[in-house]
Amino acid sequence: KELQEVLRCYTADTLSHIDTVRGFYERKSEWMLGRETELHMIIDIKDRATQVTAGSRRAELEDELAAVLKDTLGGLETLEYFLDAVEKLAVTSLHVFMEENQVLRLPKGISLEHVQVVIIIARLICPLLLEFRRDASVFFLPKLQNVEVLSYQLDKYIQTTQIICEILEKSSFSDFSLKMNKETLVNLDVDFSEDDVQRMLYHINQLDEIR
Repeated sequence: KELQEVLRCYTADTLSHIDTVRGFYERKSEWMLGRETELHMIIDIKDRATQVTAGSRRAELEDELAAVLKDTLGGLETLEYFLDAVEKLAVTSLHVFMEENQVLRLPKGISLEHVQVVIIIARLICPLLLEFRRDASVFFLPKLQNVEVLSYQLDKYIQTTQIICEILEKSSFSDFSLKMNKETLVNLDVDFSEDDVQRMLYHINQLDEIR
């Protein structure tokens, strides 16, 4: 019973991470448009700041920058959920989702091969996640003296996200159909000894800790 529950949870979490990735991927155009609009506004503020010396006018520009960056941080928070799901999938065990796994019964419309493909793609994407290793709320502060760095970094985030989405697009990920309301079944009618069950339980718990 314990093994059934642990394996079911591990699989359900995996499918949930895939759903998070797919959700962002399907809305990628809207996300890109939002960030590109903010980038243009930041560059415009930067250009106007170079022509202004009066303290009151600079304060107005800083307020304008703060309003833009508020939207940027909201967009980057959405991105963070996506990147976190990719990272978790990259350290998900392929072994659990191998065809020879007689224990696992995935919801209808989802094959073990589909899950394997997504895990492999996540591993390909994983090195790109290093680009996002900074606290956005600390980095994207509305200070005019930093506006050059802010625009550069936001542009870099947009470009890297575009590359990640292109990798997903070239894979069969876009064909992946996921119905989250279906239950994953764990069939332990297979003839396992108590030692086998305990070993599998230990293994799945270890995998869960890694993730």
